[in-house]
Amino acid sequence: MHEHESPREHSAVRDPFPITLPAGTRPVGEGPFAAPGDLVRWRFRRLDFDAVGGEVVQPMRVVRDDPRGMVLWLAGGTATADLRVRGFEDLNPHEVDHAVRFVPVDRAPGRVPILRRWHGRGVLRIVPAGMPFSVWVFRTAEGRFRGWYVNLEHRHRRLGIADLFTSDHILDLVIDPDGTVRRKDDDELASAVRYGMWTEEIAQVVEEHARLALAEFAAGHWAFSEEWTRWDPDPAWPVPGPEAVAG
Repeated sequence: MHEHESPREHSAVRDPFPITLPAGTRPVGEGPFAAPGDLVRWRFRRLDFDAVGGEVVQPMRVVRDDPRGMVLWLAGGTATADLRVRGFEDLNPHEVDHAVRFVPVDRAPGRVPILRRWHGRGVLRIVPAGMPFSVWVFRTAEGRFRGWYVNLEHRHRRLGIADLFTSDHILDLVIDPDGTVRRKDDDELASAVRYGMWTEEIAQVVEEHARLALAEFAAGHWAFSEEWTRWDPDPAWPVPGPEAVAG
């Protein structure tokens, strides 16, 4: 696959809705940059953050951080802060009825934070500067490359060195090692519009981003480089505990 680097060539990229962020954030790709091994807290914020609060927090180690973007490692066993839907705390949010989850902001159910551990081997996440997605590289316990998972998201912003902000866009793309593409959570994207959490325009922007991500894959964007399919973390890096979530 031919590899190209184009962190800011898509000036027409737009986020589908605003999210509240702390003052002083800057785009990924702008310094100061972190050093390999530094800890970064990945923060997912929702459209209804102002109404219900709460965010998913996942501590990660920096692999690379420069004008092209960031590469981060989420180790298996890492302590994370997740969110559950109030009244359904015992259920994974994906198991909660769509008519409860995907309502307008003024009727959004509360969210309850819970402390969990990231299961499995771990995942490498690649954040190309200026792009509305991140690329997750999954491998088996034995190290065999399983494929790319393209998580459609807000363009990433950071505060200082240690905090990275984005928002999840429901629809995801799974790209197998042979290039076969599958869409994930189409039903949830449709429900977000059907039950009023998102407008049809928001869904259309997300679809635009899906097409952009696939075009970047076909063009050999560096985020899909074979280099990352073979990468292994430094065994000396400690696995972040609960103190990293609240730091």
